[in-house]
Amino acid sequence: MPVPFVAKIPFSLLWLTLTTVAIATEDRAYELRHAWSKLQFPDCPVGVAFTNEPSPTGIVVLQRGMVHVLPADREAAVAPVFLDLKDRLKDEIHFEAGLHAVVFHPDFAKNHRVYLSYSQSEPRRAVLSEMMVREGAEFRADPATERILLEVPHQLADHFSGSLAFGPDGMLYWSIGDGGMRDDPHGMAQHPFLLQGKVLRIDVNHRSGSRAYAIPPDNPFADKQEWRGEIYAMGFRNPWGMSFDPGSGELWLADVGQEMFEEINVVTKGGNYGWAERDGPKRLMAKGETQQAPGEFIDPVHSYSRTTGEGICIAGGFVYRGSRLPKLVGCYLYGDWGYGKVWAFRRAETREAKSVNTLLFVHRENEERFNPTQICADPEGEPLILNHSGWIETLAEVAK
Repeated sequence: MPVPFVAKIPFSLLWLTLTTVAIATEDRAYELRHAWSKLQFPDCPVGVAFTNEPSPTGIVVLQRGMVHVLPADREAAVAPVFLDLKDRLKDEIHFEAGLHAVVFHPDFAKNHRVYLSYSQSEPRRAVLSEMMVREGAEFRADPATERILLEVPHQLADHFSGSLAFGPDGMLYWSIGDGGMRDDPHGMAQHPFLLQGKVLRIDVNHRSGSRAYAIPPDNPFADKQEWRGEIYAMGFRNPWGMSFDPGSGELWLADVGQEMFEEINVVTKGGNYGWAERDGPKRLMAKGETQQAPGEFIDPVHSYSRTTGEGICIAGGFVYRGSRLPKLVGCYLYGDWGYGKVWAFRRAETREAKSVNTLLFVHRENEERFNPTQICADPEGEPLILNHSGWIETLAEVAK
């Protein structure tokens, strides 16, 4: 994700035990509006980020290598360039390759650092790097200052994942897909010494040994020789959309499924989320002697079926803590790229209760194209819905 083609419609049908109540809003209680009424970008937006300052500056990340400053004026018609990586990514235009994320360091006001996740070819790999932003009147990243932190080999031009997020602990989290091959035949997502199919956690403020970063000593496998110390959690296929809940500090992550389920996970330290032995809550194959991952698999907090018309490609989101949409406070807002949907998922607070998944918006055939690639929060905690068509949308209640 994002993808310039429609994913295969699955052919297998599975019975699903529902633990979530599904609710459809009547006659659209919510609608989409262009967040910037005159800005339609010429490429697919895949992420936004904001500086952690009293007057935050925002950027939008485009898949083919451009990053633009988001104007403070929502009626502006021009978005200044923040970074141009097109030359570096000129061959990275197939499937899910390209620029995936840019985030600001939590102490950006002092150190002027940003972090990038993107793909490269020959050999194909996922790249995590650091750049400096020029001081002065021009707010622009300087490619000449790039420092490569980590590169992960990749088999195919998809499942890069590449989401980035700084946690409340100041550590940088990076999600990596399983390499892209069907069924993950080499068991990469479950392998303790491979970084594919994982969420990584690193310290970008220090270095250890020959690394361009440090491994936090409290990482779950930092002291185990047979494990890569960067690994925080494992068992993911194609995680797309990763964010921390500002209320609870929990890490939420959406994972794109293969044939059966799209899923939402709350990621915990050392957790194993099952791919490729599980797809969503269902086992795909018997656990064999080659299984090297510790502990039990953790089920998603919510999953939906690809076989019943609910969707085919989840677009990750965030837990809403804003003020403009009071009914949605505490809900995880997310979408489906293929079917043009937006939901609000409210997790049950007790074992006896059921989670509630409310459909907020669904695209209609006679309307402007809508394929959400990710749902993010602006500095006030309000939703910004990135549309494959180049628009950035927001969500509003329909006046009654």
